[in-house]
Amino acid sequence: MSAERLQRILVLVFAMLVLADSFAAGLRTVADPDTGWQVATSRYVWQHRTIPSTDVLSFGSAGLPWIYPPFGGVLLYLVYRAGGFAALSWFSAFACVGLVAYLVRRRTMPSLVLAMLAVPAIAYRTSPRSDLFSTVLFAVLLGGLWEIHCGQRLRFWIVPVVMLLWVNLHPGFIAGLAVLGAYLVFEAGDLMSAAQRSPALQRLRAAWPWLTAGVAATLLNPWGVEIHPAALNLAGIFRPAAGSLNSAYYIQEFAAVPITWQTVIQLFDLRHLESGNSWLLLLSMLLVGLALWRRQLGAAAVLGGAIFFALSHARYLGMFAITVVTLGSTLLDGVVSHDEHTHEATHAQRPLLRLPWGAAALLTSLLCVVAIVHIADYISNRSYVYFRADSRFGAGESFWFPERAARFIAQEKLPGNIFEAFAVGGFAALRLGPEYPNFIDGRADHLNPPLFLAEQKLEVSAPDSPAWHAAAERWGINTILIANAGYRALQGMDANAFCRSTAWRPVYLDEASVVLLRNLPVNQPWLERLAIDCQTAPLPPPANESKIALHDYYSNAAGMLYVLRRDAEAEDALSRAFAAYPQDPHTHFLLARLYQRQGRIDAAEKEYQRGLAIKDDDGAWFELGRILAAQGRMAEAQQAVQRAIRLSSQPLVLYLTLARLQLASNQPQQALESLQAAERNSPFRGGESVAPELYAEIAEGRAAAYAGMGDLPAAAEQQQRAVKLTPSVAARWSRLADYLQGSGQLQAAAEAREKAQELTAPASNNP
Repeated sequence: MSAERLQRILVLVFAMLVLADSFAAGLRTVADPDTGWQVATSRYVWQHRTIPSTDVLSFGSAGLPWIYPPFGGVLLYLVYRAGGFAALSWFSAFACVGLVAYLVRRRTMPSLVLAMLAVPAIAYRTSPRSDLFSTVLFAVLLGGLWEIHCGQRLRFWIVPVVMLLWVNLHPGFIAGLAVLGAYLVFEAGDLMSAAQRSPALQRLRAAWPWLTAGVAATLLNPWGVEIHPAALNLAGIFRPAAGSLNSAYYIQEFAAVPITWQTVIQLFDLRHLESGNSWLLLLSMLLVGLALWRRQLGAAAVLGGAIFFALSHARYLGMFAITVVTLGSTLLDGVVSHDEHTHEATHAQRPLLRLPWGAAALLTSLLCVVAIVHIADYISNRSYVYFRADSRFGAGESFWFPERAARFIAQEKLPGNIFEAFAVGGFAALRLGPEYPNFIDGRADHLNPPLFLAEQKLEVSAPDSPAWHAAAERWGINTILIANAGYRALQGMDANAFCRSTAWRPVYLDEASVVLLRNLPVNQPWLERLAIDCQTAPLPPPANESKIALHDYYSNAAGMLYVLRRDAEAEDALSRAFAAYPQDPHTHFLLARLYQRQGRIDAAEKEYQRGLAIKDDDGAWFELGRILAAQGRMAEAQQAVQRAIRLSSQPLVLYLTLARLQLASNQPQQALESLQAAERNSPFRGGESVAPELYAEIAEGRAAAYAGMGDLPAAAEQQQRAVKLTPSVAARWSRLADYLQGSGQLQAAAEAREKAQELTAPASNNP
């Protein structure tokens, strides 16, 4: 067999492997919290044959205005109705493989290589939620307009068709308008070239009626023009008003994608799930240069814009990947030539590299091996255990969903209303609604920001606190559903505190969830029949399960047992989780937290290091920093917290911690810089009135930094800001008095000290 023929066979094999890779990446358990509320809303549309313009899922936000294209969710609801969560998993897999097949329809090596790199990003954006339709339609619209620009086909009719579908499927249709703008940029770039100007003008004359029709098609939706500002708001385009919540802070998808040494390392770690994104970022920059060299200025500009949006918001990495595959496949055509003889070529057609057929076959063989490794990592769950811990390969719902707890609530007909945290509300809306409306779900940051803030505060409040009593009275809450599966147990509500409270009583417990009833006379029939003791209730393991299912059970049980302070059982569960899947970094992190609480500091540090050697994790770096600081190893502690900051999408608390470490290390200038970064990363814009304690803490830190620099007047000014924000905190008045006295303001210092004594006097008089 000749090397040329071997290469052609290998390209076909590689194409099949890329499609198999995309299918393996797409077929995974449903774990997205937003899937539930989208399908539940569409269930309402299907059952009532009406499109709601207000919230119909939540008792916490009932009746508030809500605009969201309904028909993407309706399609998902019909799939769910036909086969439950398993059908949604299969639907997602076929969407992923279908989209990748569209991108590689020309079966060229550039398109196949770029598509293989794009598979993780595309698979993530084809999860079974309405956003899936935006991802697919973006690829179709961009691919169609790019083909028109390249002179391959004149199918402008796809523009209004795609936009009409898109505006009724998902608010991401705003990206479709951006694609129309990108097409104009393509043609504008050609207008700058005398040789290309005439065909560009011809295409524009043919295009403008269809482009206009595409824009007009976005008005054909249930809300008309009102959907445009709603879509822009959901896309995070509008900045929050002064003193209001910046919800994008809490949504990891809106976080920036930093370029660090980790990005460079991922280029060489081909099994890292973000390796493809790193390669695409590098190649996109090279493609910009290639487009400029070939005088395709429009393509260069669009690629540059795609890079900017991808780095600004992780949410757009999928569309960025599609853009790179679509444009890069054409730009790279002819860059590599197998012809060993010289020949005349135009500037735009001249190859940059000559590669013999034998070398091409060897390179393609290596790429086939990489694709096989990727497929194996998905099927074996390595990719999920390491990088996306909530999902697993296969069909059905994620192991972290509180499925059995929901079934228990429905079977026992527990009294409502039910409180569940932000991440659980979507699942609750689908599994327990409409009989039980949810408290909150993934829409709340836009739908009802005050409720979102209230829920965040309740998550960290003691169960017998006035805050919980007031919330239960206000919203009629009788039942609480807590989902504490695995590593999530370290970040969620304290199930142990609720199990021990007097206001709430546990009635159900498994390795992933706890259900509690409010301790009221009206609820006594359930409490007398169902009450349990969280310290002794068993967590029986599943029977005849796969290795990964047993690992999930034991890691989930370990998290729940850790929270319940059943330490010996938690350690035993962790050892069994290690036996089932020894390389799970989260198991190391959980064991480290257990050792940390027990005071076994050296063992905890080693477990953190073992887990971090497998996977970088901001929470683990932060906890390791706390251990190092407690041992007086301040320089190492600062390095650990800085690593956490680089990884975190919500670095506010991390910056505050870093500032404290810097103050303790006599580094006041660095502390001021960290406090400034903390304020920049606040979820509030000018939010002193919304979060006074946060801004008081920042001001007090600045005061300490200025004091460390010997500038006591500046320290007093910052401390005055802190006491103005929190005037009932005696300790802050005492510190203000010290700064004022040190700066010579004796009268003001005496008044501040008197105020501090006044605030502490009532407490000192109580026995």
